[in-house]
Amino acid sequence: MSSLFRVLVDDVAPEGAGCVRLRLVARPGQAALPAFEPGAHVDVMTPSGLIRQYSLCGSADEPDAYELCVRREANSRGGSESLCGQVSRGMELSISGPRNAFPLPSARRYILVAGGIGVTPLLSMMRRLQRNKADWQLHYYARDPEQAPFGDMLRQAPYRDHVRFYQSLRREGCPPPLGAPSSDTAVMLCGPDGFMNAVFSHAVAAGWSPEQIHTEYFRPTETTHALSDQAFEVVLARSGQTVSVPAGQSIASALLAEGVDVALSCEQGMCGACVVPLLAGEADHRDMVLTEEEQGDHIALCCSRSRTPSLTLDL
Repeated sequence: MSSLFRVLVDDVAPEGAGCVRLRLVARPGQAALPAFEPGAHVDVMTPSGLIRQYSLCGSADEPDAYELCVRREANSRGGSESLCGQVSRGMELSISGPRNAFPLPSARRYILVAGGIGVTPLLSMMRRLQRNKADWQLHYYARDPEQAPFGDMLRQAPYRDHVRFYQSLRREGCPPPLGAPSSDTAVMLCGPDGFMNAVFSHAVAAGWSPEQIHTEYFRPTETTHALSDQAFEVVLARSGQTVSVPAGQSIASALLAEGVDVALSCEQGMCGACVVPLLAGEADHRDMVLTEEEQGDHIALCCSRSRTPSLTLDL
């Protein structure tokens, strides 16, 4: 982690469903904020005392302020929850200087692909490309496109003609332009691991060179290892059979080991082949397939786990 310095919270506003946008500026009498390039991120000391990393989603060509978008994590250990619930205009926060492990390369054409909150580093790229009159397009996957962070802005000029929204890879597949490789095009890809792996694999299979596909993995940092490693049971409602799912093993794998037939395809929570009805218990959803409504009574067996001691499945 880089050394931290104090900044002033100039604005706090809701952004889409479940996110908060923060605007940070230099304190009065202090030096201007360090310049940054599209794709950069900063470390933030949250009010809870935890350090979290957030992409800078504002314009890199107007660095008088840093804009961050924070998603309130369902299993927050205090980091995102404290930023979303405790930060107000006029407060001070400690942040690091910008660092960039996801720079925008030189190309004739750009295809930006975002999964959920992974859109944030792509926004600063989009702003730069629009300013430079570059050939670009953004393909944005969100469980609820109508409430996607920055959706209102992206549906307005000058961006709307460059942006297409999707609900999921399961329903709509990968962006059509990825089916036609082009040697003078750069693909910028950011989102959850399963989403990224699925899009990357699709593009390479279609003939894109891996060197053309630039990635930054968005990994939620709030989920505890205890939750990830917790063992639980699944009850199969049709047969009454109970199967134990140990730490480190997926529901699908545990069921297959007991001779229960499970439909599998991508095994990354992207295709929906293993989705089954959930009758009881609270799932820890880790897929990019189900809508929020569907999550109430369905679960993807290849990647999701349980927040309760048992789950009852319609199997």
